[in-house]
Amino acid sequence: MEALRAVVGQTHPREPRAPSSEVLSDMPKPPPDGRFQTAPVVALLEQAGVSKLASIRVAGPGALAVVLGLRRHDYDQAGCVCAGEGSPHEEPDVVLVAQPCGELDLKRLLSVGRQVRPGGAFIFQLKAGPGASLTAVEWLLQHAGFTLERHLGSSRGALILARRRAFAPRQAA
Repeated sequence: MEALRAVVGQTHPREPRAPSSEVLSDMPKPPPDGRFQTAPVVALLEQAGVSKLASIRVAGPGALAVVLGLRRHDYDQAGCVCAGEGSPHEEPDVVLVAQPCGELDLKRLLSVGRQVRPGGAFIFQLKAGPGASLTAVEWLLQHAGFTLERHLGSSRGALILARRRAFAPRQAA
């Protein structure tokens, strides 16, 4: 260490700083029901015939972890997407929401789901418990131009795959 100081010069140790609460408040929070599991999503993608070369866009607070999980399973075209004005517009093969959501959350997230190409898949996890009516979700999906194709139930909620209908209107749900 002394030899290194002789070459570099004397350094003054910095005092460790605690991160400010302002910085932490802007950071994404993990989903309230825990981590979004990648394995069931990969199984659902395989059952739905989604190719490893498909363009997959993931939205939500846990998006980065899900993208990394998908890439570990050789879905190399997986990436993150955000909704709203100024977000790049493309029509991916799959849009995946990486947060468990209720009916109201789904209504807001359909703007991201509508980015999927006609015939493409929109995948999300419906929260278990109150506000988790599959009938109401199916109605929302129908009015947004999607057809419910599969749902896999679990104690944490249902993993739902919907397909965007060809020539589906891009109206608000």
